[in-house]
Amino acid sequence: MGSQVLQTLRQGVWASLTGGWYHDPEQNKFNNSCHLYLWIFLLMLPLSLHLALPPNTVALGIYCSSVTIFFIFIKTVNYRLHMMFDNEEIVSQQSISDTAKGRDKNSMSSDPCFNSDDCFIKIPAITLELSDDDGIASPLSFARSSLQLPSPDPSPCKDGVSSDSAVHDCKDSDSIEHVNIHERDTSMEIEDNAPHPGSKCDSPESPNQNPEGLLQIPNPFKEGNGNRQRSGMPSTKTHVRGLSVDSGTDAVLAVEYSQGKLQTLTSSKSDLEAKEGQIPNESNFVEFVSLLESINSSKSNIGHQTDVLNENTQKSSPRTGESMSKFHNIYFGYLINLILLQEEDSIDETSDSTVPEKPAHKHHYKFWVFPGKWIRVLYDRLTLLALLDRNQEVVENTVAVCLAFLVAFLGFVLLNQGCFKDLWLFQFCLVIASCQYSLLKSVQPDAASPTHGHNQIIAYSRPAYFCIFCCLIWLLELALKQENLPVTSVYGVRLISSEHHFIFFCFTASTCCFPVIFLLGLLPQINTFFIYLLEQIDTHFFGGTAVTGLASAFYSLLRSLTAAAVLYGFCFGALKEPWDEQHIPALFSAFCGLLVVFSYHLSRQSSEPSVLISLLQSKLFPNFKGCSGDDDLALDDGDPLAEHLRNSVKDILSSDLVVCVAAAVLTFAISASTVFLSLKPFVSIVLYTLAGTVGFVTHYLIPQLRKHHPWFWISHPILKSKEYKQYEPKDNAQLMWFERLYVCLLFFEKYTIYPAVILSALTSDGFALSQHIKFCLTIPVMTVAGLKLLRSSFCNPTFQFVTLLFTIVFFEFDYRKTSETFLIDFFVMSILWDLLHKLQFIMVYIAPWQIAWGSAFHAFAQPFAIPHSGMLLFQAFVTTLFYTPLSPFLGSAIFISSYPRSVKFWERDYNTKRIDNSNSRLASQIEKDPGCDDNNLNSIFYEYLTRSLQQSLCGDLLLGRWGNYSSGDCFILASDYLNAFVHLIEIGNGLVTFQLRGLEFRGTYCQQREVEAITEGVEDDEACCCCEPGHLPYILSCNAAFYLRWLAWEVTTTKYLLEGYSISENNAATMLQVYDLRKLLISYYLKSIIYYFLHSPKLRAWIKELSVLESLQLYSKWHYIERDPAVFSVKIDEDYIHCLQGITRASFCNIYLEWIQYCAPVEVDEDSPLVTLCFALCVLGRRSLATASHNVSNSLESFLYGYNSLFKGDFRIAVKDEWVFADMDLLQQVVAPAVRMSLKLHQDHFTCLEETEEPEVLYEAISNYEKTLVICHEGDPTWRRAVLSNRENLLTLRHIVDDGTDEYKIIMLYKRHLSFKVIKINKECVRGLWAGQQQELVFLRNRNPERGSIQNSKQALRNMINSSCDQPLGYPMYVSPLTTSYMGTHKQLRAIFGGPISLDNIKSFFLSKCNTSCNSPGNIEDVDCGGGSSSLSNNPNSQESQNVSSQARSRNSHHRGNEYHSAGI
Repeated sequence: MGSQVLQTLRQGVWASLTGGWYHDPEQNKFNNSCHLYLWIFLLMLPLSLHLALPPNTVALGIYCSSVTIFFIFIKTVNYRLHMMFDNEEIVSQQSISDTAKGRDKNSMSSDPCFNSDDCFIKIPAITLELSDDDGIASPLSFARSSLQLPSPDPSPCKDGVSSDSAVHDCKDSDSIEHVNIHERDTSMEIEDNAPHPGSKCDSPESPNQNPEGLLQIPNPFKEGNGNRQRSGMPSTKTHVRGLSVDSGTDAVLAVEYSQGKLQTLTSSKSDLEAKEGQIPNESNFVEFVSLLESINSSKSNIGHQTDVLNENTQKSSPRTGESMSKFHNIYFGYLINLILLQEEDSIDETSDSTVPEKPAHKHHYKFWVFPGKWIRVLYDRLTLLALLDRNQEVVENTVAVCLAFLVAFLGFVLLNQGCFKDLWLFQFCLVIASCQYSLLKSVQPDAASPTHGHNQIIAYSRPAYFCIFCCLIWLLELALKQENLPVTSVYGVRLISSEHHFIFFCFTASTCCFPVIFLLGLLPQINTFFIYLLEQIDTHFFGGTAVTGLASAFYSLLRSLTAAAVLYGFCFGALKEPWDEQHIPALFSAFCGLLVVFSYHLSRQSSEPSVLISLLQSKLFPNFKGCSGDDDLALDDGDPLAEHLRNSVKDILSSDLVVCVAAAVLTFAISASTVFLSLKPFVSIVLYTLAGTVGFVTHYLIPQLRKHHPWFWISHPILKSKEYKQYEPKDNAQLMWFERLYVCLLFFEKYTIYPAVILSALTSDGFALSQHIKFCLTIPVMTVAGLKLLRSSFCNPTFQFVTLLFTIVFFEFDYRKTSETFLIDFFVMSILWDLLHKLQFIMVYIAPWQIAWGSAFHAFAQPFAIPHSGMLLFQAFVTTLFYTPLSPFLGSAIFISSYPRSVKFWERDYNTKRIDNSNSRLASQIEKDPGCDDNNLNSIFYEYLTRSLQQSLCGDLLLGRWGNYSSGDCFILASDYLNAFVHLIEIGNGLVTFQLRGLEFRGTYCQQREVEAITEGVEDDEACCCCEPGHLPYILSCNAAFYLRWLAWEVTTTKYLLEGYSISENNAATMLQVYDLRKLLISYYLKSIIYYFLHSPKLRAWIKELSVLESLQLYSKWHYIERDPAVFSVKIDEDYIHCLQGITRASFCNIYLEWIQYCAPVEVDEDSPLVTLCFALCVLGRRSLATASHNVSNSLESFLYGYNSLFKGDFRIAVKDEWVFADMDLLQQVVAPAVRMSLKLHQDHFTCLEETEEPEVLYEAISNYEKTLVICHEGDPTWRRAVLSNRENLLTLRHIVDDGTDEYKIIMLYKRHLSFKVIKINKECVRGLWAGQQQELVFLRNRNPERGSIQNSKQALRNMINSSCDQPLGYPMYVSPLTTSYMGTHKQLRAIFGGPISLDNIKSFFLSKCNTSCNSPGNIEDVDCGGGSSSLSNNPNSQESQNVSSQARSRNSHHRGNEYHSAGI
């Protein structure tokens, strides 16, 4: 716990204050030092330049250019290094200690060879393999070669290299030789007095070779006067590098007799190069030799090479011999020099240990600086990532450099302007350094980061906000310098004036407080901020509701701005000249008509354009396969949702075309009639009164009467639905009279009352403006206000009547002088609803008499919340103004503000991806069931529930079945086993965008306690304070009424019907425990195989298949016996003959011939090929079952495992049954469906025991189940398609492995109407708990699975809300994509108002009326008889026609039998 707190303080708190810098004890000193000096450099550079240089352009240019060049260099090197890690191969080496360090306790003087002149250093013999020009390797033998070392005396040219075939002389050399083997800038340096391997010598010495075949090298060291002396060797330090030959030369260490056996040591050229700067000694000489000479070693047998090396050497070409001599001279001469060039301090004479130090493995990369020039990089990727953040794309690096430049430029400009002085100057430089440092090493995780792990976007947030704030400060500073600056105030609060710099001070103080702001997470990441900002502008200025992403926000705001610009042009043209009350300009009437049209059309369109783009693409470019937006819906080819959505959008567009034209004409006529000016005071009063009355009845009285507890006093709803008292409703919800009244009043309110109110206000304001020409901001404000009010009234007028009446009363009677424009007044009044929700959540959550402490911290924090509560009102008002969640800190009673979010809340588009056979590997399907956990399998029910809501949600909301609603509201649908969390995001005119989150079936203990709280009633509570006096009939008790008022949720509907599936499950082990039941299952299995085989359309082809018939000749013999004890058993096989220990064709026919003859299309006998194929397929089916059961079919567990394997399609075919591979349809269309059908027939055996034994009943049952029942494994994509296609019945076998249980369940799904309770939750409670959970898990990194913030809290449903978060914050079973429900898909609404008003529907309506009026009454019978098929039953000729058709069917059957006979059946 302590280490976690320290880590949070170090990486979270301190890093947020500094912009990302902190000391990490787990990193090396180099990284920590670089971070420290880098941060100090970024801090002191602007401060020192500002203090040292005058505030002019020169200082600004120096600072900006320095920062830009610095960032370009760092980002370029970082990008190149990561490219090197991606593309270059790692070069591994074995590091030998540096000469200056020496060997620890490794003394060369302890070796007797260093005390004697006659000692030799033994070198293994070398085998070289060189490649010629043709690329053919020629092995060269040096197994018996001799090597003579130079004598200790300083005479030159004493060394030589000889072999058995030739002796190479040396030549004197007076100059230094530089040998460069690779393309590197370093070389081997050899002193003048050192012998050269290529020099000639007149008297070469013969090498010494011991009996073991090792070369003996004389000791070049002597001791004299207490110091080691080198004869003829320089004592200066020499840089030594590894040598290798070119790419065409291979060398391998062939023989090593030190261990008495052959040994091969191989290495790579990169390993050889890694030895640069390292000097061998006697302890690692063998290793060094093997490394130098084993380049691209041969993979052939070394022992065999040793035997044939001499012969190959003699057959080698002269050129190969020259290459061999050159290689021999260079390498062995240099090896000798490497030994003799050791420095004096590399040998410790006082050491007694002779054990050599084991070389350490090192790796490095080649960093190419220029073409042909590279440097060695000992860094790895993880260390580099710990040093600097990675920018994967060039665009990211460019953006980072541009942001660094902008931070430097804007920051230094404000310093030059003198905006910050004294201590604020240092603080501002610290903010600049933190913003620039975050571009190099960002805070991970940040307090505003919405996801776990590294968040790349958060690195750009701090500098982006800094640039925005600095730009605003600069503009305000320039504006305040202007003379005669007008005084700007809102509701008496002066914001900008020449004397009062309130806004300027707020922005400068906020900029200096950036470290604290980002520590508290008050600003979101930059993309979330833009989504939030654009959504707020579109909502409060143009009447929008919500957006679903950044592209959606830009799209919504762009279309709103376009509509406002067009309307502004008409309004400006109408108000240029004054007009009287008796005449309204036509241009103004056109403005009113366009205002209604644009508002209506914008309210009918979703903010997500993907479906509209898909529709346009399908109509204009049907062959174009681009991004149509269907991918966001997770659709496949068999899913009809995409086509349904496109049809709904098409109906809306076609309907808007007619309605908008009619509305424009009608509005133009009403506006031109001067009714609003001639009846000016009277019409406004009437309209306001009508709006208040209709709104009160529609949105308050009727919803309260329909609630489960009206006014929290009445125990039962007053207006009940027909299904209220039904236990299991069988049909759809019935349309009640109060629902008709509600929807009619709703449509009258938003299509008649509010347009009239707004047009009246616009006409009055327009007339006043025309008399007093004032065009600065009044006309745009009036245009935007009209668009906003009309559009919001069309979308959702639930709270419009209260807001409108309160605005009129407050600013017309109480505070007339402080009233601003109608838009600002209405906006301020509209946010009060969110404030009330937030205050209700706070009071309910911290109520002391029902507080639920989830941990000891909650009890500890409760007293500290008392002084904090004094700021809650101000904090709640500020967070409501900016639409910011107010979250409980760690679930306690202390509330803190989070960063502002959009209505959608979550930044990423998270939705559940179901795992099945279509998106999992074949190996996982065979070894284990893909996604075999219950949550993955049960998520299909929530997916189907989402589709049901997509069809009915919008209509049910319009009918008032969910009560009052608004954008951002949250509901819980609770049933027996389903608990779905529904989040309403966008509320439009005839459309609703929502997201469903399915909670676990078997939730935690806390979830079960909260489910009990929302399902249990309080009607039986008779307590009042401390006593139980009872309660009046249909009235709640005092305690119950008090309890309901202190909840953050309420039950709005108790019987809400939705189409769904009821689940019934049976334990397969119980149904197959007895052997007789297993025998019955095998019997149904074989009968199903026979049925599917004889009813296959490929039966004729299988009969004619010669390869199959030849393979089955053995099965056609009557004396053939199938003996396999692992497959056949008397316990489970009906046709098993105990005396023969197997089954025969006769025993098979004795049991199944009657069934074969009943199913066969023609008459068959015992010798028919059909019987042979049936017999073979039944044997194959049983053998496949035994193979899948691991040949232990007597065990129930093995039997169920094997049967489940066949059920999901895993067939293991034995060698005897490979004839089935002639046509795989025999498995896919015969055996596989037979396995699944047998499970259903086995279940039916328990309900109708005797009927299933009859062939007629069994045949009819299989035929019916083929048409009406879907039987497949849940991992099969067919299962999902069947559920989403509304199939009535489904059956599957599920293998459940959970908490040590291993069982098989037979799952049966029946489609029916499910009953749900609809619980509405305070949306501010949901947003606050979600925000607190995100901060606790991401930023504070609380990994405790039993943390206090997810413990049950019945008054706030804390566990259910927190568990519905996106994974991994929560653990929902299913999260749907954003789904849009349209009004046109609701059948009951279509019955009330008809279908969409389109040109085609109008044409069809008039044509049907014309046809009805044209038909005379005398022709009705003829028309009915001729047009209706039902008249056949009363026609005397119908029986004859039926007989004819039956004769035709019999002839067809006879003809089919002839075909089978002709086929040889």
